[in-house]
Amino acid sequence: MIIRGVLALCVLLAGSTCLAVACGYRGVDVWVWDWADVVVRRRTRYGTPWRSLAIMRICFGFAGAFFLLGELYAVVH
Repeated sequence: MIIRGVLALCVLLAGSTCLAVACGYRGVDVWVWDWADVVVRRRTRYGTPWRSLAIMRICFGFAGAFFLLGELYAVVH
């Protein structure tokens, strides 16, 4: 029971963070772009795994929605 609650909290945090990146909250999208430029080895010609900042924000938006919908389903069932 406790493990399920901790897992639910982690998924909620991941979904909220992804949506914060997707919305560009306080410049966190640019921070993630710069972090990916340093860490990720698979690069496009732009230096990051995404072609543009807009595409990165769309990807994080879909991931955040997926996490939050999964969390909602887990809480309801």
